[in-house]
Amino acid sequence: MRKKTLFLCGICFLFPQMLCAQSIEAEMKEFEEFVKQQQKEFSDFVSEQNREFIQFLKENWKSYNSEQTESRPKRPEPVRPVVINKPNPSVKPVHIPIDTIQKIPVVTPKPKPVDIPEENKPVKEKDPLPDLTEKEALAFNFYGIPCKIGVSMKNCIHLKGITEREIADGWEVLSKKDYRTLVNTCLHIKDNYSLNDYAYLMLTQTVATKLLPSADNNSITLLQAFILCQSGYKVKMARIGKELGLLYASTDLIYATTYLTIDGEKYYKWGKKVENGTPIYTYGKNFAESQYMVSMGFLKRPDFNGKIKAKTLQAKKYPDMKVISQVNEDLISFYRNYPQCDFSVYVNAPVSETVEQSAVSNLKELIKGKSQVEAANMLINFVQTAFEYKTDHEQFGYEKPFFVDELFYYPYCDCEDRSVLYSYLVRTLLNLDVVLLDYPNHIATAVCFDEPVEGDYIMLDKKKYLICDPTYIGAPIGLAMPQFKTVAAKILMN
Repeated sequence: MRKKTLFLCGICFLFPQMLCAQSIEAEMKEFEEFVKQQQKEFSDFVSEQNREFIQFLKENWKSYNSEQTESRPKRPEPVRPVVINKPNPSVKPVHIPIDTIQKIPVVTPKPKPVDIPEENKPVKEKDPLPDLTEKEALAFNFYGIPCKIGVSMKNCIHLKGITEREIADGWEVLSKKDYRTLVNTCLHIKDNYSLNDYAYLMLTQTVATKLLPSADNNSITLLQAFILCQSGYKVKMARIGKELGLLYASTDLIYATTYLTIDGEKYYKWGKKVENGTPIYTYGKNFAESQYMVSMGFLKRPDFNGKIKAKTLQAKKYPDMKVISQVNEDLISFYRNYPQCDFSVYVNAPVSETVEQSAVSNLKELIKGKSQVEAANMLINFVQTAFEYKTDHEQFGYEKPFFVDELFYYPYCDCEDRSVLYSYLVRTLLNLDVVLLDYPNHIATAVCFDEPVEGDYIMLDKKKYLICDPTYIGAPIGLAMPQFKTVAAKILMN
């Protein structure tokens, strides 16, 4: 009788817990059904966007006359820099007039990723990207970045032709694949390694090429355009003769590049140029998720991982002012493949961690405890004498502004490059305001000091900016080249 009583007591004790477990299981099942329904609704929503776009692609594409931006204007810089023998202290400072003031535009915000289902969102870690087995992963290197993508879309498309119908059919094939995981992985690589928009274009071309190793360029272009559209970028496919081309929308000026103007927006051609006036066939309507234009600027410094090249630099007047810079060669390769853009892109670009930690941090230590005037003079002599001078046309055969990192890599630089470097060093190390002085065949800088300093100057917003010329070799701050003392300067400022 006692055993029976204990058994009944046990049942009474466990019964509520059994009911609770069943309730939890039922709730979990209901939640799983809800998640599946949400995923299905998302899938149906994206599929509907693709279906609408596929129907639009089947319509006859319009013919547009291609245009071509001019090559970057050649700056007739002096073949040799001006060297000062000895400053004359009796010469009175000159108030240099201002011609015009031009604001250097800031970079535009980067695009937001498309809305990817939560279960496909990878963890924000650099390694691995994502966690794939050897059989599931396709590994490749992108400017030193070790990348992995899934193989589910390998050999996913092969175009037989590039008629409207064939392009639409190809898009439909891709839209039925597991493209969300691929797009998500590409966007994760972009964000994880601080790639800007143009670098993302380069990455997607590499991804498309790796996924279609035996395909023709037309198929690769279709896959690249598909990835970019699903990532939210305003890109179009275009028929140029027998080739399928890629066009990307950008508000930034890009030199020596073929482009079309569609609905008031410039669409630049990716890759090689075509002859001016060549008919290009494309469509007007964009993919529904294509909202973001390609910015040529940088919000963050790209995190490339490459071989390091060291370079010793020393100021002539200050023997102790010696640094050994370290430059990432993959970053230099990336910049070498970057199209020629507006000057603002180079001025606003962040400096790499390798150069910052090697050269810039050492310069900071060398001027520690110095007054603003002493530090500014040390920095200007460093820029004047630690770098060899050559014009772009002597060194490259064309006009090429430098990103700051490139000054620490190439053997020569010109006045434009030196001014960008000096303005960066003054802003970063001295926290002073700097503007660029743009003359017809020369660029210098002017610095607003917090302490009284004598010398040639300009007045801007009721503030005194002292002339500092990084190409006037041996000249201290406050001394303009003689030929520019009476020339009105065009001001470039942030």
